[in-house]
Amino acid sequence: MPRVDVETETCDYVLFQVGSLTCGLNIDRVQEIEDNLEITRVHRAPHWVRGVINLRGQLLTIIDLRSKLGMPAADMSTTKRVVVVKGDEGLMGLLVDAIDDVVEADLADVEPPPSHIGQVPGIFFDAIYKMPSGLAALLDLAQVLAPD
Repeated sequence: MPRVDVETETCDYVLFQVGSLTCGLNIDRVQEIEDNLEITRVHRAPHWVRGVINLRGQLLTIIDLRSKLGMPAADMSTTKRVVVVKGDEGLMGLLVDAIDDVVEADLADVEPPPSHIGQVPGIFFDAIYKMPSGLAALLDLAQVLAPD
């Protein structure tokens, strides 16, 4: 359930880049953000599973968010970030290109998603946040973490 400030009707989102797309997640679903982690490949995993990491003794599956959304896979030659999220099945990692910011969004600026955002099906998004500087696609974490 999103954390909503009842008095001002706002919600906090972590914003990050996935290709040319600005995406966001409710801050309550984000545990932490990591970088420069050693990702171990997993054979016979779906194409969107980049591998696993050992995060303080706990193995986490890392989802290449670019691949999951139908974009070209992330290039690991550049520094990427892993957004550790709280899914229904436990912690998972989302491989993203860059972290932008944490914003407090006025819920009046949050609207239902269109059928597609660029080439990405709207099924992956809960909403669109209309920021002064552009749009952020707010991810439907259950759909992103769901097996194909």
